[in-house]
Amino acid sequence: MKRTILILSILISSAAVSSCVSSFLDPDSESALDASAIFSDPTLADGAVLGIYHEINRNSFNGRLWAYHGYNNDIERHLSSTSGATSPDRHYAYAVYNYNSTDDWFGDAFSCAMMAIEKANNCIEGLREYGNVENEPDMASLLGESLFLRAWLYYELVHLWGDIPARFEPITNETLYLGRSDRDVIWKQLLDDLKEAADLMPWPGTTDNTSTVLRPNKAAAKALRARIALAAGGYSYHLYGEMCVPQLSEDPELTVEKTYRIARDECYELIQNEGNGYILEQDFAKIFQDNCAVKVSAGSEPLWELPFKYNSRGNWMVACGVYHRGPGGSGTISADADPYASTYLGGTMGVVPTLYYDYDVNDRRRDISVVPFRWADGYQELTRISMMTCGKLRAEWKDPSLPKFSANSNDGITPIILRYADVLLMFAEAENELNGGPTQDAKDALSRVRERAFGTSQTAYVESVSVSKESFLKAVQDERKFELAGEMVRKNDLIRWNLLKTNMDQAKADMRALRELSGKYSDVPAYVFWKYRSTATDEREIVWYGLNRGEFAPGTSGQTVTDQSALDVWKTANGWKNWNVNGNHEGEPAEPRLWIDPETLGDEYVDAQYYADPDRKQVMPLPSSVIMNSQGALNNAYIGYSN
Repeated sequence: MKRTILILSILISSAAVSSCVSSFLDPDSESALDASAIFSDPTLADGAVLGIYHEINRNSFNGRLWAYHGYNNDIERHLSSTSGATSPDRHYAYAVYNYNSTDDWFGDAFSCAMMAIEKANNCIEGLREYGNVENEPDMASLLGESLFLRAWLYYELVHLWGDIPARFEPITNETLYLGRSDRDVIWKQLLDDLKEAADLMPWPGTTDNTSTVLRPNKAAAKALRARIALAAGGYSYHLYGEMCVPQLSEDPELTVEKTYRIARDECYELIQNEGNGYILEQDFAKIFQDNCAVKVSAGSEPLWELPFKYNSRGNWMVACGVYHRGPGGSGTISADADPYASTYLGGTMGVVPTLYYDYDVNDRRRDISVVPFRWADGYQELTRISMMTCGKLRAEWKDPSLPKFSANSNDGITPIILRYADVLLMFAEAENELNGGPTQDAKDALSRVRERAFGTSQTAYVESVSVSKESFLKAVQDERKFELAGEMVRKNDLIRWNLLKTNMDQAKADMRALRELSGKYSDVPAYVFWKYRSTATDEREIVWYGLNRGEFAPGTSGQTVTDQSALDVWKTANGWKNWNVNGNHEGEPAEPRLWIDPETLGDEYVDAQYYADPDRKQVMPLPSSVIMNSQGALNNAYIGYSN
């Protein structure tokens, strides 16, 4: 069939793509060419596939949607959650499940994603018809890439907006307006597509296109197929189910046994092929240091990263990174004061404050995953407990040879979508489910993730949680929390386990216990002290005392200073300073300030974890602009809205 299609980025060479993180993110021209000419030529076909990425590099997707789509849950929290109650149609309102049927904050992002899907559909059709994929490995890989990108886009859209139209062929006049399809239809198509994609694509690091993790590969396709299989076998809304009530699928092809077996088998093959373009990185910090330094070569732990252009497109570090601000943590950074950023960034998305204390003190992931500091004019200072952020995205980890971050709306750091530790944990979960309890293989997979975190054998711990299927599942759920914090995975995990509201309610209860230093937080110190790491005149980093359980300063008890003189002697002898909530530049206050402050963690703060029942608001209503343009084919009635 002849088809004239519109292709963006048609003049960009595939050689340039493999050499640079940003080379294929700027379209050079727009060309109308016949499909047979495009998809029979490897260079033109490559340019057509790259056009899919163009849509997800529009600001509405990479700036508005991607940076905010995974909040709030039991460990991750929008730092302006309290504003979500009174400010509709903003990202913090979405974070606290305060949706409005007329909200359109993410409207353009949905349209961009659907445009990307349409481009993928055109590429899939064109490559199947003209690409000679049976005899040309490069063409086969491009078909696999198109199938992969379409699957990933649908996976994200279904979790955000629920049962959306299933459109797996290019638009025609007859299919221009489609209604919602139950996600069962979509999941089955994606599972088939990713099976084919994995067969078509090479292992990472074996071709020019897979020399980096900015384009997908066989390992990424298998990992994504496992993730989608677990979602398909878990709880979610369905068109045939009770409105806004999560339930398991009724489709006989998507039973727990069948979907978990798909996940188990895909992960098992990845485990068997470890070293074939990916590894379990032994240094947990290095994963994210490399990410922030834009080191994207295949061969480490990441399997696929979402490509943004450095310092130009994408709000990943801007939204989810560590604070960089002016004096006191607010306002504009003074000129040339910060060696890492020239304008403010980070600190929009944070963590639930109990997360820091839930980590074992010996878990080396804690101080990477959660940080209690911010940067102010290039110097670290303690922030409030309510303003802690995930520490996996840090401007100080950028490559010093690259320009410092210069735009407060874009940073271009490429989000890690899939990495090998996630594969090990998915395997452990699926193996446990299928066998009615943990097998040795499942225990080994869990042990490997924990042994990296603790640097010691975890046999005793793993055996202690392996007494039943339920106890092992709980251990895997907890491990995913500690391993993947800040990576936009937790919310979808809680939904498929049917634990979203349950765990968020527990997070609220835990925050109340923390502010009272009661229950499991009774050994948490209320006071924190700080000093610079060294006495060097150019020292920018700080260390602190009082953030570890049981690390009580002399002369303090609970939330009271019981012996000021004893405290002063200890501070003087060790160089510790009282924390100033307004920042180091304000000097050391005469009296110590509470870090665990009942006022800071008051009811208004705690209750803002969510405003509407998250189990009844697991998906957003389709944007009003999408509804209006659907010619009556779409509405939000199935999730309780009038339109």
